[in-house]
Amino acid sequence: MKLLIQTIIMLSAGIALALFVKDDPGYVLLGYGKYSIETSMAIFAVASIAVIFVSYFLIRLLGGIIHSPSNYRKWQDRRRDRVANTALTRGLLAQAEGKWRQSEKALLTYAKKTESAVNYLAAAKSAQAQGATERVNQYLDMAQATEPTANTAIRLTQAELLIDSRQFDRAEAALARIRQEDPQNTRALILLTKLCQESKNWNKLSELLYDLKRNKIYSPGVYNELEKQVHTELLRESCKSDSLIEVRNSWSIIPKVLQKDADLIALFANKLINEDRHEEAEPLLRTAIKQHFSDKLVYLYGLLYTSNPYNELSAAEKWYKANAQNPTLLLTLGRLSSRSELWGKARSYLESSVEFGGGPETYHALAQVLEHIDEPTLAANAYRKGLEIASGKGLPELAALTAKKKARTAAAIAKKQKEEAAIAKLEADAKSVEAQKNEEKMAVSAA
Repeated sequence: MKLLIQTIIMLSAGIALALFVKDDPGYVLLGYGKYSIETSMAIFAVASIAVIFVSYFLIRLLGGIIHSPSNYRKWQDRRRDRVANTALTRGLLAQAEGKWRQSEKALLTYAKKTESAVNYLAAAKSAQAQGATERVNQYLDMAQATEPTANTAIRLTQAELLIDSRQFDRAEAALARIRQEDPQNTRALILLTKLCQESKNWNKLSELLYDLKRNKIYSPGVYNELEKQVHTELLRESCKSDSLIEVRNSWSIIPKVLQKDADLIALFANKLINEDRHEEAEPLLRTAIKQHFSDKLVYLYGLLYTSNPYNELSAAEKWYKANAQNPTLLLTLGRLSSRSELWGKARSYLESSVEFGGGPETYHALAQVLEHIDEPTLAANAYRKGLEIASGKGLPELAALTAKKKARTAAAIAKKQKEEAAIAKLEADAKSVEAQKNEEKMAVSAA
């Protein structure tokens, strides 16, 4: 490209010169001592341009010869960098494919010549995947020696590898040093979040929520899920305690938005029910169900034993119109009706729940109601069906044998009935023939 531009410039200059001297070639006289040169202006201009270009190329050639050792070294460096980059790329691709040994080998091939910590850090990850702890520490030390200014990157890699190997205490110490030097380091916050999740340190993670939200580490959707997970686990841990005060404290620190979440409400309400705090759980569940119908909350509403079950039944029946075929609601209505001693309603609701897919619990509740109203046969049948559902498929081979046995019995009965019918027909025909003969004899006697 450069040669083409030079050629175009020379041709343009030649054409311009030819046009300039077309009418008058000019005259040039050069003298030095006893010598002189006479020529036309056109020839002098062409000769001058030629001398300039020749001089330029000679100077370039001389410069190239002088700087050839330096240029050769630069060429070697560029070639080494290309080969090193190729090896790095090959190593990272092998790592992405899970070829850890191949990846480690490729990453270390030109690691010493690149003067970069990247190769050693990537090699440490491949060694970690192979369970080679000694090599991991060795590569991290080599990365530190190769690029002393990359302290943060090396510590972050070390912390990530420690988390993966479940060395949580050492990982926390490494991340604490990074956070002390750079409190808002995004990567450190992400790794600390992962560490807390892996180690189930929900209290520590709850302290990080503010920084995660302020620094916009995660998208709103991901952050909301994380926040819910933290408060769910904290509430679940507190529910294992015998102290209801601790449970209430855990509930009180949950953000108002999450206090409307069905899963969290279910955890809190279930604990209240287990602690016989039915009067406290009732308005919590009723309000939540009214705002957002949830099978989980409706089921818990059916476990309430308050002083006035008519009120709960009345509230639950308001949800029936929009959820008439919901088996969970029908089970709850059946339970509340039985507690209100409305046995007809209880039976009707529970039978409807069974019809729309109610499980073993529904059959059990229905059987209890049927027993109470003196229907032992139907109660036993409900118990049996509930047990069949609860036990799954049971013994399929036995069921098949039973079915065959029933089929053989039915066939034998049908055959016997057929034979009896044939005998009865023969007897009837014989009696008819005999009666006919008697009639004929009587007719002959009369004649």
